[in-house]
Amino acid sequence: MVRLKRRRLVSAVVVVTMLLLFYRVAHFLFGARGYDIMPDTPTPARSRPGTDIVLGQECSPFSSGLMDDVTVVLKLGDAEVRSALPAYLDRIARCRIDLLIFSDHDAEYNGYKIIDALRALHPEYKYQNPDFDIYDRIQAANGNAEKTEEGWRLDKYKFLPMMEITAHKRPESNWFIFVELDTYVNWDNMYRFLSRFNPKTPYHFGSPVWPKGKTVFAHGGSGFVLSRGAMNRLIARGRMFAENHLYPGTHLFGKPVSTMCCGDEVLAHVLKECGVSLRGYWPMFNGEKPASVRFGWEQWCESILTMHHLQDHDFDELKSWEAARKRPATPFTFEELFSFIEPHLIDQATDWSNLSEDKVFKAPQRAAKSVDHCLAACKRDGKCMQYEHFGDTCRLSYVIRLGHSQSPEGSTKWVSGWIKDRVQAFKADYSPCDGPHFVHANPK
Repeated sequence: MVRLKRRRLVSAVVVVTMLLLFYRVAHFLFGARGYDIMPDTPTPARSRPGTDIVLGQECSPFSSGLMDDVTVVLKLGDAEVRSALPAYLDRIARCRIDLLIFSDHDAEYNGYKIIDALRALHPEYKYQNPDFDIYDRIQAANGNAEKTEEGWRLDKYKFLPMMEITAHKRPESNWFIFVELDTYVNWDNMYRFLSRFNPKTPYHFGSPVWPKGKTVFAHGGSGFVLSRGAMNRLIARGRMFAENHLYPGTHLFGKPVSTMCCGDEVLAHVLKECGVSLRGYWPMFNGEKPASVRFGWEQWCESILTMHHLQDHDFDELKSWEAARKRPATPFTFEELFSFIEPHLIDQATDWSNLSEDKVFKAPQRAAKSVDHCLAACKRDGKCMQYEHFGDTCRLSYVIRLGHSQSPEGSTKWVSGWIKDRVQAFKADYSPCDGPHFVHANPK
């Protein structure tokens, strides 16, 4: 009996040691990207003489005037003006944000003018283009159109006219931050980030998408940034295609937008032709929300600029949690965000998907037979942090994710679990961080 306990103890020690060794080796092999430490208080390059740099308070970079040269550009659909815009404006009501709002129909809400990004577009782009059938219906509904999936077909046409109209309306702005309704931005970190760069230099920042054989582009929902230098180059190229130089947004820079997948890709093509390539700053610009972030060595000490896919309750819960941060004036990192989701990590949860996806077993493989077999497979794999079983499928994950509730589909039920001692071992090995990481660009 004593001998058996000793064997179990030795086995546990070996597993934990292998896990820690894996993360160390992985970090050495794949973590050579490099980083700087993001300071609590940036150098005063972007601050005005006599302006105190006060961070850690709600809207602090805006209320103190530190981001007076920044324009935030919000893109949405016409139906969202009524359904989602009110909550968004409530969240930023106390901030002095210079906000431009673009949609597919001219409107006004609570003192904000909503600009139809497509109104001035030359008829040749709309004529006999089925993508614009929904646009005609939106105009006919005069602000009362119902939200449909068809509205998404217009999105890719908005990007380039939106750039020209933004530059026309904000000739003095140095930075342009493009977001969507479900984009979270940590404004303190964004101020710290932008403070590192000269806006006169052409910059395009964001989270890179790497389509095979195509131009790398910034994921729109994660938010992206253009500097004044980049915007100037973009507008200069647009003059080659504009018939009316007095009014912006009449053309699509000669691009066959109808054949392209999405507006962020279209924009990246034009910027590349202007000599402005994307500088990728993932995971700081991030396409996940707290519950779906892949917490691991790549997303731990890194500073958070943006997240995506947040719903109203996500914004509310995160805001309340941020208000209780012990050191609010320090940069917000994934390590700290983990404490937001960690209380929800339990041994096993029914009717829950924790988004495990790194290794998949299907019937007739043994691990897929049952929840217990799936758990056993996870424990045998020294890299496995969590598992998920449903139907005849078992999935393992080498990172930590919270996930979401998942209702049964017929007789198929979802069960998820976390190997909590490995979660604690990971934390012990990687915390505390040597400081909030400001990752080096990839691509550069």
